[in-house]
Amino acid sequence: MVKKRFISRMYPLTKLIIALTLGGTSIIVHQWQFGYLFIMPLMFLLAILDGKFKSYFKKVFAAIVVFFLFIFLIQAFLVPVGATIWQWEFLHLTVGGLDKALNITATIGVFLTTLLLVFETTNMSDLMVSLQKTGMPNGAAYVFLASIQMIPEMNKRSKVIMQAQRARGIETEGNMWVRTKAFFPTLSPLIISSITDIGDKAATLEARAFSSSIPNTFYRDLHASFFEKYITVFVILLCTLYTLWRYVPAIGGLL
Repeated sequence: MVKKRFISRMYPLTKLIIALTLGGTSIIVHQWQFGYLFIMPLMFLLAILDGKFKSYFKKVFAAIVVFFLFIFLIQAFLVPVGATIWQWEFLHLTVGGLDKALNITATIGVFLTTLLLVFETTNMSDLMVSLQKTGMPNGAAYVFLASIQMIPEMNKRSKVIMQAQRARGIETEGNMWVRTKAFFPTLSPLIISSITDIGDKAATLEARAFSSSIPNTFYRDLHASFFEKYITVFVILLCTLYTLWRYVPAIGGLL
């Protein structure tokens, strides 16, 4: 059994609160240096120290290519503000457009890197237990967990369907056109199996008294340590001071 390192051993709710605090701070201060020069490098460093860098980097890189880069290019080249830095045909890279693109993508990047690190280093069952211990209703905790796991589960199920089709002699590998033709026949079994799975999960939950009003008992007794409580308060305080430093000149001068 592989021994968990520090980040993986942390109380799930502590990690989630810290991630949401950093994300909220990035929205309030709206300064790209906070995300690009501090939070994102810190998240990659923590992933390296926790031994999860390879899988973590793959997820972050995929999200950046599909979503992050697209927003950056639109904001930088198609929203001209201020002096022009570079232009080609209808594309204009301006000072204001570049600054806006950096600020928006930095905010998205903070949420992306922090939350992905939380999910990469956390057992989702432990996260659900920690949420329920705060008094969150079972239904809300389950919806939260199911929403997080929906895309990975559908991805695994689609791979199984593709392998089944490949075993039946259907061509699923090759150029983009071949892959596209192979993709659409998987939609019907994917949707049907997902609907069937919902019914199975509902029956399983009811068999375990999911809707019972009796207080829950947990087979895993999770508690935040004193240090984890302290570091949560410390991060919240640090982010508050940074926000005040940015927006309150008198307090910023004292700090």
